[in-house]
Amino acid sequence: MKQQTTGSAAATVLCLLSGIGLALSLLHIPSGFDAAWIAVVLSGAPFTIAAVRGMMEARRLRSGFLVPVTILFAIALGQVFAAGMVGFIMLIAQRVEQMTAQRAHAGVQRLSTLTPQTAHIIRGGQTEDIPVDQIRVGDVITVLAGETIPVDGVIVSGETSVDQSVMTGEPMPVDKKEGDSVISGTLNQFAVFTMRATRIGQDSAMQRMVQLAEQIDAEKAPIIAQADRWAALLSVAALAVAGVICLLTGQPVRALAVLVVFCPCAFTMATPTAILAGMANAAKYGIIIRSGDALERLSHVGKVAFDKTGTLTYGRPELIEVRCGAGYTRETLLAFAASAEQHSEHPLGRALLHYAETHQIPLSPCTDFTVSAGRGVSAAVNGHSVQLGKPELMSEVVPDAAQQESDAFGRERGATCIFVRIDGSYAGFLVFADTLRIYSRQMIVRLHELKVESVLLTGDRAATAETVAAQLTIPEVYADLLPEDKMQRLAELERGGTHICMVGDGINDSLALKSAYVSMAMGGIGSDIAANSADVVLVDDEVRKVSYLLQLSKKVRKKIRSNIFITMSINFWFILLAAFGLLSPTEGALIHIISALFVVFNSSALMTTWGLD
Repeated sequence: MKQQTTGSAAATVLCLLSGIGLALSLLHIPSGFDAAWIAVVLSGAPFTIAAVRGMMEARRLRSGFLVPVTILFAIALGQVFAAGMVGFIMLIAQRVEQMTAQRAHAGVQRLSTLTPQTAHIIRGGQTEDIPVDQIRVGDVITVLAGETIPVDGVIVSGETSVDQSVMTGEPMPVDKKEGDSVISGTLNQFAVFTMRATRIGQDSAMQRMVQLAEQIDAEKAPIIAQADRWAALLSVAALAVAGVICLLTGQPVRALAVLVVFCPCAFTMATPTAILAGMANAAKYGIIIRSGDALERLSHVGKVAFDKTGTLTYGRPELIEVRCGAGYTRETLLAFAASAEQHSEHPLGRALLHYAETHQIPLSPCTDFTVSAGRGVSAAVNGHSVQLGKPELMSEVVPDAAQQESDAFGRERGATCIFVRIDGSYAGFLVFADTLRIYSRQMIVRLHELKVESVLLTGDRAATAETVAAQLTIPEVYADLLPEDKMQRLAELERGGTHICMVGDGINDSLALKSAYVSMAMGGIGSDIAANSADVVLVDDEVRKVSYLLQLSKKVRKKIRSNIFITMSINFWFILLAAFGLLSPTEGALIHIISALFVVFNSSALMTTWGLD
C-alpha cells in the first residue's frame, strides 16, 4: 500500500505537469503518452479490485462502490485524467484509514506465551521434564522458585509465596501452603513445592483467558462509522442523479462530471483525517491511540471503569507507617529492620530498603540470613538477632494492643503489617501499602465535571478496594474479581445503556480491555499484553490523561461533523454546475483535490488543541 501510494503521488505530479504542458520539456515524456494512465493503473485498478472484493465479502453496497463505477465510466469516455485523480484520492483515503487500524490481535498472541512449555512431573519416584500439553489431571508436578506455574492445581507439599498479579492484580505476593490452590500463569517466588494438577490444557485459567480473548476478537465486529453509511446512500443517489442527467441531456460527459464530484473521496477522508489529527495531538502528550474509531467511541462514553493496582495506584508497596515498641526509636527500629532485609528478594523487603536509602538510614552488615517462605526472615545484625514476619511467626511476643492496631490498618487501609522482633522481644511493626498516583484525585474530579461516572473493578480485597474508592470519591466498587469476572461485570454495566471505557494496566485486565466499548492501558508500568489489548495506551502512566483524552474525543467528533457538513455543502453546489454543463470531469477531479485539502487543513487544527492542565 505504501509503494502504491508513493507511486500514485508521483503519477499525479506527472498528470498535472502534463496538463499544463510542462511534462515534455521537463521530464521528456513521449508526446503521445498520457501520464494519467499511470495513476489509473497504480491507484484506480487496485482500489477497484479491493472495492469489488469487499462488497462481495460483505454482500452489500459500501461507500466506495461509486469509485470503480466512475473510474470505468471515465475511461470509457476518454477522461483518463479524471479517472486517475479519483483513484488516487480514494487510495490516499484508504491509506489514511489503514494507518489507524493495526495490531488488533497482538494481545491474544502474547497471552499464549505466558505459560511455560515444559513442566517437572514426578512419575514412579523420578522427576522428568515433559511438554505441558502432556500433563494429565492428577499428575504431581514440582515447581521451582522463580518458575511460572504450568497448570491449575493444589499444593500437596511445601510452602511459598505466589505472585498472582497476572490474574488478580494484587500488588502483594499471596502465601500458599499445603491444600491451597494455585493458578497457571502465576509466578512461584520463593520455595520449591509440589502440586497436583486439577485443570489442564484448555481448561486452565490462563488458556481460558486466551480462548475468551480470541472469542472477543471474533464477536466484536468493527463499528461502521455513520459517515460510511451516509456515503453509501449518497453514492446510490449519485448514480440516480447521473442517470437522470444523462437521459435528459443526452450528454454522458455531464453525467460523468456529476459522478466525479459526487464520489465520496473527501467525504470518506472526513473521519480518518480528524482522527489522525486527534491522534497526533494525543501523541504529543504520550498517548498512543491504535484503533481508527477509538476517539469517536470515547466521545460517547458515560462511565469509566478503573482497575486499582498500577492504574489508580503505583502498583508497588511502600512503607507508610512505623509503630515502635518500648525502648525503640523510629530510626533504631528502621535501621535494624532494613539491615536484616539486605539480602531479601521479597517486595516488602525491597520497599523497606528503598525507604532506608531514600531517608539515608545507615545500614549495618547482616549475617545468618534465612528465609521462612511465606512467613518472614531472620538475620544477625551487630550481634543482635532480628526477625521480621507475620504475627504467627512471633505471636507469643506481640502485645494485644499492637495486634489490634495492625488489624485496623489492614481493615481500614488495606495495608500489610510486618512485625519486628529483636533478641526475642517485640520491637514494633512496619506498615506497607500501595499508594495513590499523584493525579488520581484530580482526574476523578475532572471526570465528574465532565458528567462522566467512575467505577472501580479490582481483583484486590474488598477492604483495600473500599479504602481507595473512599479516598477518590468513587461511588461504585467491585472487588475480588478474576479476569473473567471483570469482563462479565463490564457486560452487566453496559446493559444499562451507558457506554463504558475500561482503564487498566495488567495481564489480568486484558479480557476486560478487549471486551470494553473502548479501553485504555497504562504503558509504562503496565504489561505489554494489556497495552496490546487496549485501544489507547498512556505511555508514561499519567492517569490524568484519561480525562484529557475524553475532552479531546469530543473535539474530534465535532471536527468530523464539520468536515462532513462543509464537504457536502461544497459538493452540492458543484454538482449543480456539473449538471448544467458548467463543470468538466477534469475540473471536477481538481475540485476533489481542493475538497480533500480542505478536509486535511480543517482537521489539522486539532493538532494544536489545548494541552494538559
